[in-house]
Amino acid sequence: MKKAYFSKRIWKKEINAFTLVEIALLSELFNRAKRFVFQTLVRQKRWERELHKESIHLVVKKEFGVKNYVANSIVRESQALLKAQSELNKLYIKQTDEKIKK
Repeated sequence: MKKAYFSKRIWKKEINAFTLVEIALLSELFNRAKRFVFQTLVRQKRWERELHKESIHLVVKKEFGVKNYVANSIVRESQALLKAQSELNKLYIKQTDEKIKK
């Protein structure tokens, strides 16, 4: 296991305003793209068909103008969220069945 012995904390008040605006815009773009991918994945699963001719990774790159690394992060986070929601839904169904039996 890797350990971090030193850490440099960055305080918001120490960063210039332009950098803060850029960070906020990037965060907003990332979250919009993640929501777009999540909704696309949900619709594809629900309708059992592909919504785009290209892979979702390429769609994100073109639609939001991000590089490979960011697009890959967005797609992987969205896929993980969808998988987590599916597992959670199975758990809810199991708990509801147990409550009904009681």
